Amino acid sequence: MNSGLLSLADYHVHPDFSFDAKGSLDEFCEVAVERGLTEICFTTHYDTDPRLPEHHRRMNIGGASVPTTFENIGKYVDAVAETAEKYIGRELVVQCGIEVGYFSGCENEIKELFNKYNFHYKLGSIHQVGQIDICNEKSMQDAITRFDINQFGDAVFEDLCKSAECRLFDALGHVDMYKKYGIKTYGEGILKIHQGRIEKLFEIMSETGVGYELNTSGLRRGHSDYYPSIAIINMARAAGVRVVAVGSDAHRPEEVAFDFENAASIAYELTSPYCGE
Repeated sequence: MNSGLLSLADYHVHPDFSFDAKGSLDEFCEVAVERGLTEICFTTHYDTDPRLPEHHRRMNIGGASVPTTFENIGKYVDAVAETAEKYIGRELVVQCGIEVGYFSGCENEIKELFNKYNFHYKLGSIHQVGQIDICNEKSMQDAITRFDINQFGDAVFEDLCKSAECRLFDALGHVDMYKKYGIKTYGEGILKIHQGRIEKLFEIMSETGVGYELNTSGLRRGHSDYYPSIAIINMARAAGVRVVAVGSDAHRPEEVAFDFENAASIAYELTSPYCGE
């Protein structure tokens, strides 16, 4: 892999603490070393939205499925710290972050979590819109029975705006991930629902200092573009909203730093306090 990736790092990585991931912390770190990265940030899921299926609200500890609680997140934090110590002599910085599934009403819980644990990087993502799990193909197929495309767009961007307004996160994750299964549900029109809506989001992000990630997993999932799309990235630049990190959204070790050669050229202005300096 191109040594030019060194300044990017991978800031969206799910080890097997996440309910939907496979691969130990060490296995991810070994791939990061092999691919020439000098930094990796783990971002295990913290999803407690009661509207999500029960298995989304669980995590894995020692191979066992357990509830996503502060206590169990503490075990993840401790494990990342132990792993970081192992890799000091191997020129890999290992950081402990978290990906929070934001929903309106979670703010006090997340403040308490962040007060308890000093996460290096706090990523806020929308996984649920109304009763629709946008990460699930079947659930997204049901979206059209609840929302027409304009109603869906309004609901998505209302939640995105709230996630930026709460000032809890360093960055918003995969802001247009709704297109993952939304194209099958709503057609190509889903690629335009940001128009007339994302401008308000960018105003809020600019005011609060929240950035966004360039997430390369869109290509891995059959799209011709990243999360967010190049069109949205260009709109963000024009609005003064920063890309603060590049992430593969890896859920398997082999996915670490996916397509980072190209991402490096797109995120050319990356000057984040979290990585890449």
